[in-house]
Amino acid sequence: MVFSIFGRKKSTPKPDEKAGKAPAPAKPASAPTNVGRGDHTSLDFTTYSPPPRPDPSSAGAARAPISARASKPVENVTASPGAVAADGVAPVIEEAAILFANGQAQEALTTLSRAAREADLGPSALEVWLMLFDLYQHLRMRAEFDALALEFAVKFERSPPAWIESERDADPALSTGGIGYFAVSGALSGASAAGIEKLRGAAVKQRSVRIDFGKLQGLDSPGCRLLREALLSIRAAGTNVMLTGESQLLRLLEEACRPGCADTDGVLWALLLDVYRMLGDKDKFEETAVNYAVTFEMSPPSWETEVRAEKRAPEDEPSEISEQALVLSGEITGAEAGLAKRLQDWAAVYKMVVIDMSQVRRVDFVSAGLMLNVLSKLRQAGMTIQIRGANALIGALFRVMRIDGVARIIPRK
Repeated sequence: MVFSIFGRKKSTPKPDEKAGKAPAPAKPASAPTNVGRGDHTSLDFTTYSPPPRPDPSSAGAARAPISARASKPVENVTASPGAVAADGVAPVIEEAAILFANGQAQEALTTLSRAAREADLGPSALEVWLMLFDLYQHLRMRAEFDALALEFAVKFERSPPAWIESERDADPALSTGGIGYFAVSGALSGASAAGIEKLRGAAVKQRSVRIDFGKLQGLDSPGCRLLREALLSIRAAGTNVMLTGESQLLRLLEEACRPGCADTDGVLWALLLDVYRMLGDKDKFEETAVNYAVTFEMSPPSWETEVRAEKRAPEDEPSEISEQALVLSGEITGAEAGLAKRLQDWAAVYKMVVIDMSQVRRVDFVSAGLMLNVLSKLRQAGMTIQIRGANALIGALFRVMRIDGVARIIPRK
């Protein structure tokens, strides 16, 4: 372990289209009917294809359905990045949106960067550039963001997006390379003791520390015990802990902590519960606590018993949405049943469903599918739905998933 404390393709016309005949109307694919209920639901979207978006000017000229591409890395498309699909959207937008939804931010960055400079994107150019800005923001690439802003102003003759300051940007100590920044990479194991001890010692002198798990590749029981003890000690001393790259840490812990697998050391479960508490994710905490109780036949830790949790500072701009908006934040992944319940509970109270996504950094493909199913049912029930403040990457994914067919998407200003 290394512990650093640096201190569509174009649609092919069908035979009857070539002959000048109107194609037969496409039958919309039906979404899974059991998603979003309060009972045990199936969240398997591997065979789900979003319904085509109606197009009054070309009945039946729907884009090719999205299939199980989200379950594996997206392969290079054969169409030219600058090619424009039948609905006027460049395939590079769809490809980058799915890559980012899958957690492949660097691959999405490569795709968009190449297209922005080499392809003739036509009317899709502005959206590609805005997606590129959001990726630089997401990856904290300030220098590249500023350089792109100068090119943008010249190319589009309008003001570029502004960099959104976050706590880690405002405090140089928390920036990559700052004295309050600690990177955990490689394997988290007993051999990590020296690095974690340095973290504990440095944290005593800092008001806040940032621990980055983006390059973590593995973990074991001794390493998790060391990290958990360090986190509890640091936070008990009153030092704020900001986690970044936490999705990688959660993935490794969740893979190890499977319900019914009593062979897994309980310290991995304890660390997983601690991380959920620190991130303020009560739904995942309670779900994992139940699995813990079933697996080990003993009472799990409760939400209130540990050191008071500090939520990670949001990286995006403060919400300007009214109080009657359901505020989502962070990374929405895994198509949790809790997300469906929150949407349904909100709709039961308000006549208009307004979802504030200004603090959401990423939505994965499966969660977008869950949102489509729940919002489709609400729309059919007569609800008016608005999604506000989503960044360009999330907005593109929602168009790929046809969520814009059931909700009005108001992009971030």
